[in-house]
Amino acid sequence: MPLDLVSVKKLTVQFVIHLAAWACFLTLPFVFYPRREEPFSIEKMLNAFFIVNNLFVIGFYYVNTYLLIPKLIDHKKFLSYTLIVLSLLIFYGFLPRIWHNLIGPIGYNPNAFQQHAANAGQHPQGPIRKGPLVNAGNIAIFLMVFVFSTGIKIINEWLRSEARNKEIANEKLKAELSFLKAQINPHFLFNTLNNIYALASVQSEATAPAVMKLSSIMRYVLTEARNDLVPLEKEIQFTTHFIELQKMRLTDKTSIDFTVNGDPFGRQIAPLLLLPFVENAFKYGISTREASPIRILLEINKDSLYFSIGNQKHIHTSLKSMDNTGIGISNTKRRLDLFYGARYELNIEDKPNTFSVHLKIPV
Repeated sequence: MPLDLVSVKKLTVQFVIHLAAWACFLTLPFVFYPRREEPFSIEKMLNAFFIVNNLFVIGFYYVNTYLLIPKLIDHKKFLSYTLIVLSLLIFYGFLPRIWHNLIGPIGYNPNAFQQHAANAGQHPQGPIRKGPLVNAGNIAIFLMVFVFSTGIKIINEWLRSEARNKEIANEKLKAELSFLKAQINPHFLFNTLNNIYALASVQSEATAPAVMKLSSIMRYVLTEARNDLVPLEKEIQFTTHFIELQKMRLTDKTSIDFTVNGDPFGRQIAPLLLLPFVENAFKYGISTREASPIRILLEINKDSLYFSIGNQKHIHTSLKSMDNTGIGISNTKRRLDLFYGARYELNIEDKPNTFSVHLKIPV
């Protein structure tokens, strides 16, 4: 997907900020370099070790921010994260000594050393001090970058979480209001009450159960659906009551196959997620003249819920049509994005004669 202008500007600003921050970080050694009798030399400071040493810590910042934290901390792999960070810390602390043993003294220029020795009348050979085994300065720099990168990541995640929670609350409110307006008030409530009246007029034994199911649906929308998550068994019960009330107005041309496999207890789901797809099937998938099978499947696995629904199309049905029914697919997809991020799978097959939905979400 191509980046829009706002995204490009945002990335540009982030790049400039990072570039400026690292520029300031890299100039600190030059600013605080101790001034002794010997003259300050940029060539002496800006050597191969200085470049490699700083590239390592800069690389660690981005690896920690964009790889280790998302892949390990976010998935609660704390032991693996701790071992990796400690290994990098130890390696960075030993890096000056490793460099000295494998490549040579840090900042050492053999030609300059020999020239200086010759001018002083000294023999150019002699031991060169290696310094401490573990460099305390490197340890301090690594810990500073570690705390900074982790802190920035945590703050950003917290800000994104707060913004996401606000969006979830807004979308949930819209879903509740949309359902109350499009379902309870006009058609669904009107048709259900008419059917219940017809049952009551003939003193049918199905009258009381129908009233209880309608009452259960309205109670669910007004109370349970206000929560961020609801027990999966209550969402299934709500969907079951909705389907059973819809059956009251159907002819023998329509057959409903509603199957639930697995144990829903102890699982949770965002409320009113399945309703738009079920409602769409009843609105566009039934006919009084043609066979109208509707197949609904709920499979509850170890850590996910698979939902599928399919129906025949007796009038022109498309995603655009579905957006005009009830909560609508665009609102439902937005709620899925907010609640589950990249953890859900939604596949909608809109064919000339059939319409089917396949949804998989974590529970």
